[in-house]
Amino acid sequence: MNSKIRESQISKWLKYILLCFSAVTVILPILVVFLGSFKTGEEFNRSRPFDLPRFRANNEVWKGAESFDNGNKIALNSSILMGHNLKGFSFLYDKIEDSSKESFIVVSDSLGNEVARVELPLDSEESSVSVDKKTAVSLMVSGAYVSGENCTVIRVKVIEGFFLENYKTAFIKGNMLLGFWNTFILILFSGVGTVITGSMTAYVLSRFDFKLKKIVRQMFLWISLIPTITTQVATFQIIQKLGMYNTHLSVIILSMGTDIIAIMIYLQFLNNISKSLDESAVIDGAGYFQVFTKIIFPLLQPATVTILILKCVNLYNDFYNPLLYMPKKSLQVISTSLYKFKGPFGTNWPVICAGVVIAVIPTLIAFLSLQRYIYGGMVTGSVKE
Repeated sequence: MNSKIRESQISKWLKYILLCFSAVTVILPILVVFLGSFKTGEEFNRSRPFDLPRFRANNEVWKGAESFDNGNKIALNSSILMGHNLKGFSFLYDKIEDSSKESFIVVSDSLGNEVARVELPLDSEESSVSVDKKTAVSLMVSGAYVSGENCTVIRVKVIEGFFLENYKTAFIKGNMLLGFWNTFILILFSGVGTVITGSMTAYVLSRFDFKLKKIVRQMFLWISLIPTITTQVATFQIIQKLGMYNTHLSVIILSMGTDIIAIMIYLQFLNNISKSLDESAVIDGAGYFQVFTKIIFPLLQPATVTILILKCVNLYNDFYNPLLYMPKKSLQVISTSLYKFKGPFGTNWPVICAGVVIAVIPTLIAFLSLQRYIYGGMVTGSVKE
């Protein structure tokens, strides 16, 4: 008895450990992408993945190497500051090594009045100072001067409000609105086509007996085992010869092809619907098409929603087919819109992270709204023979 209790406890703890491990493997990549979307390019490259971003914009307004030992100053004209939502200044400087002398940086207005001051610690190479709203307006109108003691400033940055620049860049330069529209077109027509072909095929395989029925069902499974990459050359030639290359129709037709997953899901639900419903409708004078459209298909609502969710997610994440068959810029989808931020001279990872966060939001809302339809069936066990 004790051994059985011990085994049950061990299995229970193993279940919780595996659940926690699965949750961590899902959450950590999402967390890295989310944090990366609020980092600047420089901050992204020199920080660790889980380092918290500053969540504020640091835009460089001066670059050089200015030592303040001789009373030198850095002039920031109003034309430099005017286009920014000024909240403060950030200074990058050479590391302070002499602790016997006081090191600091001062920000002054055009009249020489000190408006901000920051002491420079020994163990840092970057410090920032904030300014109030009234002072910020004055500096943007008349300009500012940066001076100090016992330090050499390399860069001066303007601290702005909450950092959303990556999201603006991803949405505007990535033309994600067009990507959402083209993705919606593919999802709409491909989803409707998959539901029609999948439900009708499953209805025929479930309700009618004919020769070679088992072979037909097995052929769907055999074809699904063929790697799609091996047929891409022939598929591409067919699409091109039919004049569908660089059109929405190419991906729609490929996605509307008989989906074995949709057929299997519909078959599973149809097996739980009693054939007595069909027989009663036929006795009352209904044709097979009426039986399917007015009786069977409405009962397949949970299966239909499940298939639409799976199909929408697959099309939403599909990168290969839109890139291959719809390379035109006006036909870009949400997955290919982020591809333009990767090039031979570098990859703008913070902007890509912001674009990924934007792209995840619609799928997250859809999943939370429709997840209850995935589980169970409305007619399971409703009719008993």
